[in-house]
Amino acid sequence: MSSCNDAFARLRLAPGGQAAPATTAGLAAWAEIDLRQLKRNYQWLRQRAGAPVMAMVKANAYGHGLLPVATYLQDAAQADWFGVATPEEGVALRQAGIARPILVIGGFWLGQEAAVVDYDLATTLPDPSYVAVLERAAAARGVIAAVHLEVDTGIGRLGLSPDQLTATLKALQPCRHIRVDGLMTHFAAADAPEQADFTREQIRRHALALEQTRAAGFAPRYVHLANSAGLHAFPPAATGNLARIGGLLYGIAGDALSPAFPPPPTGPVLSLHARILGLKAVPAGTPLGYGCTFTTRRPTRVATVPLGYGDGLHRIQSNRGDALVRGRKAPIIGRVSMDVTMLDVTEVPDVALGDVATFIGAQGAAVISAEDYAAVMDTIALEATTSLTARVTRRYLFDPTDTSSA
Repeated sequence: MSSCNDAFARLRLAPGGQAAPATTAGLAAWAEIDLRQLKRNYQWLRQRAGAPVMAMVKANAYGHGLLPVATYLQDAAQADWFGVATPEEGVALRQAGIARPILVIGGFWLGQEAAVVDYDLATTLPDPSYVAVLERAAAARGVIAAVHLEVDTGIGRLGLSPDQLTATLKALQPCRHIRVDGLMTHFAAADAPEQADFTREQIRRHALALEQTRAAGFAPRYVHLANSAGLHAFPPAATGNLARIGGLLYGIAGDALSPAFPPPPTGPVLSLHARILGLKAVPAGTPLGYGCTFTTRRPTRVATVPLGYGDGLHRIQSNRGDALVRGRKAPIIGRVSMDVTMLDVTEVPDVALGDVATFIGAQGAAVISAEDYAAVMDTIALEATTSLTARVTRRYLFDPTDTSSA
């Protein structure tokens, strides 16, 4: 038996989460991931749902680091389920020691069915034609493959149309190596109060699909509809007996939830920082950066930090975004380069080399939330966090007193 501490330590150098040094002294740029807040978020979400919660860890855990996040949730928060988008993500979790159920919500492509079966991954079926493929793979190994049928109730992406559901159920009936373990759908607009009737119609269509599935002789154990927005705005009708939560798990709520309801008590997990590597004073009339898109209008103190679009700081932040330095906003000036970005720190007293510039997070009472950061780019916070590249070291804060078998 080993502790969560030990299991987490083994993963610090694994893909999806680089070394987590004890301090930031040796780091020029980093994202800080507060796993303690992640655990608190998960526990509140489980209470809110009144049902098991599937932690969505696809896309490198929304930029937070796939393996460290999943390991901590399994061992310290006793997470019920994990959700990924691809078989490759599911395999990475299994190889890292994740034993909880895993659902590949994006299904599999032909040739990936062996990985789905070999690593005990539940999967959706994007089309009726996948039934025979999965049945053959499971039969060849003498195992039962679990599927969650996703029905398209209005989002129009992956998900079985009414005709496809009928065909899929018919194809599944003779199968002896596939178990219909779940029935799910995905909300299109649960965050939009003006689309509440549309969401209710999705709930109704899902209920009809469940009746059809049961009438065909199947008894799915898990019935799930709710994403973060659905759990926030439509409990308990949207919950079923399993909730799939992504954004709220990571404390990202402001641009993904209905404004018609009070914000939930979850807190942000990720913050983004870089140190000032260079400082210089330039006179008024000095052009800065590629394309000379910014020209100083006064004598200006310019700070350069090692964070650019190669790290996931989008170029659209050029001459629009801000960072916090010593608790004050410092505008981004000039174009964001691949590796560095310039800040106007003229109004920051006593600024010095090595000072921390915070692009997402807090310094004292000053805050730039992930939603604020994303709004500059006219996008959502989840796109901003998932865009952080592997070059940004993730530094993990976790409670060493959390112990469990790993």
